[in-house]
Amino acid sequence: MEHEQADTHLRHAKIDLMTKSVFLSTICLSLKHEFTDKLPTAGTNGISILYNPEFLDKLSPQERTGLLAHEVWHVAFNHLTRLGDRDKVLWNKAGDYVINYMLEKSGITVPRGGLLDPRFAEMSTEEVYNIIKDEEPEEGPGGDFDVDLLEPPPGLDEGDVSEKITDMVIKAHLQSKIANKDKGEIPGEIARAIDDLINPKLPWYEILQRFMSDLAKDDYSWSRPSKRFYPDYYLPSQHSYTLGEVVVAIDTSGSVSQKEITEMLTEIENIRETFRPEKLTIIDCDAEIHNIYDVEKYDNILELEFHGYGGTDFQPVIEHCNQINPDVLIYFTDLYANDVRDVGDYPIIWICTDDNPDVQPVGETIYLNNG
Repeated sequence: MEHEQADTHLRHAKIDLMTKSVFLSTICLSLKHEFTDKLPTAGTNGISILYNPEFLDKLSPQERTGLLAHEVWHVAFNHLTRLGDRDKVLWNKAGDYVINYMLEKSGITVPRGGLLDPRFAEMSTEEVYNIIKDEEPEEGPGGDFDVDLLEPPPGLDEGDVSEKITDMVIKAHLQSKIANKDKGEIPGEIARAIDDLINPKLPWYEILQRFMSDLAKDDYSWSRPSKRFYPDYYLPSQHSYTLGEVVVAIDTSGSVSQKEITEMLTEIENIRETFRPEKLTIIDCDAEIHNIYDVEKYDNILELEFHGYGGTDFQPVIEHCNQINPDVLIYFTDLYANDVRDVGDYPIIWICTDDNPDVQPVGETIYLNNG
């Protein structure tokens, strides 16, 4: 059988990858795997991973797993269709630096000859690209670097490939989440992309409007007869129920600047003017509650004083809201805190002031800079 040894090596690498990452192995099993003599090492077109069988045979078992993981990460990061008008060789190198750092950090062997530089730790592919594009190449344009980002397969364009990759990544994310592995094995760059796909980040006021649609619907009431026809006819009037109590918590931990607090207060003023809740409560908090402001109709929200600037703990606010059961809790925070627990029966909107990809186990997360 042609390539029998390489096929055995590849099968073992797939099994080994399954023991290391649910996310990667799920994508790996969604891809086609082919052997070719047209590549010196290996590469991917987003639908398949192609291997030079002689190259694969020369690697150690650990390197084969690393090679497989490396190519799967290229697919997961959608490096092929994110190229745009960038230099393909440099973009490929940037992707390799990002991937190989992740492999080493996770304990997976980087294939021999792989690009690895600790100065690119925790960087995105775009960040690495912007650094290396201004550096002098070590050998001629691109040197002898083996580009492993291949053209889309025949009959497909980049849009088709991107769509198929998106389906694979979402499926892999679901499997990883079911196995309770998602937070440990999915990098922030991909987690944010997945969150954008399955939880579009609408402006804060659109999310709040959705709550309003459920909580303050137009209705007809016989207890409020229509003044237009009363007393000749006793007909129901149409009116709108409004929100009862809206609680807004502002995380004044050390990572939040005064400028950001002012921006939050401005957003809260918009909430008050737009939705006119029956009661508006603003909580000044970090790891504890410092002030609870019951805002009256003519109070100037921008004049409220805030304290703290310590750590962050969401639980004190949660426990306060459990006692009063507001119509909605809106929490401005960078989300850097432990998960909440024992939450009461009220909706929560987390308005994140940072690009933190973590989300709380309850409520909806939107990003202030998206609205």
